[in-house]
Amino acid sequence: MKESKRPNSRRNLDIAIDRLCASTGDEPGRVKRLLATAIVGQMLPDGAAKGGNALKIRFGKDATRFSRDLDTARASSLDDYIARLEDALAMGWSGFTGIVVPREPASPKGVPAAYVMRPFEIKIAYNGKSWMTLPLEVGHNEIGDADNPDMVSSPEAAAMMRALGFPEPGPVPCMRLEHQIAQKLHAASSPGSERAHDLIDLQIAVSDGTADYAEVRAVCVRLFAYRREQKWPPTIIKGKDWDSLYAAQADRLDVLPTADDAVAWANDLIERIDSSR
Repeated sequence: MKESKRPNSRRNLDIAIDRLCASTGDEPGRVKRLLATAIVGQMLPDGAAKGGNALKIRFGKDATRFSRDLDTARASSLDDYIARLEDALAMGWSGFTGIVVPREPASPKGVPAAYVMRPFEIKIAYNGKSWMTLPLEVGHNEIGDADNPDMVSSPEAAAMMRALGFPEPGPVPCMRLEHQIAQKLHAASSPGSERAHDLIDLQIAVSDGTADYAEVRAVCVRLFAYRREQKWPPTIIKGKDWDSLYAAQADRLDVLPTADDAVAWANDLIERIDSSR
């Protein structure tokens, strides 16, 4: 991509993004979300990014499903984490600044409040003008999942930033794949789970063959014991709405075509992981 002069206003930034997307065939909203994730990723005070947008940083926007939220696991207290994130956002990065706005937390039945992801919104501005909102979900450090993150660079975010006239963003601290896989197996196998999209994320997470299945198993054993819900190894059972939920998220991705196929694959994955001792 050809480098351009850095936009001098929010309006010109959006025009530049639209022009870039017209030449690449990308959807502007998805590009803005990828850039916002990479920008905020420069400012995370500790811990690790996780979830769909962390996979997007690692594997690329075209290989991953759409995800609105940036999920993180913090290694410090919630108050300290948010205070330091606010300080970093106030200092900004290459003209981008932001503020953190709390949202009403969910209250899932039977889940201790300390374990529930805490929701926020990051209101991002460019050169002092409101640009976009990135939903943020902050979790705590359960079994070391926020420790020793992988520092992951996004070549496509870097190329887009250069094309827009910005410096390349640095790497984003992303949760290690072994922990991410364990968390998604736990979520997908929870009784009554509606998280068909985790089957998509799991296929992507293991696609490059770098995950250590013996380590994944060790993390799964610890995580399932820690959360004290279903036991390891679990069996994933397709939920009543999974066909439509899966199809909506799997469209145009290099994943199995149906929820039935994905459930069978995931249960085989669990067997392979459990046999890796």
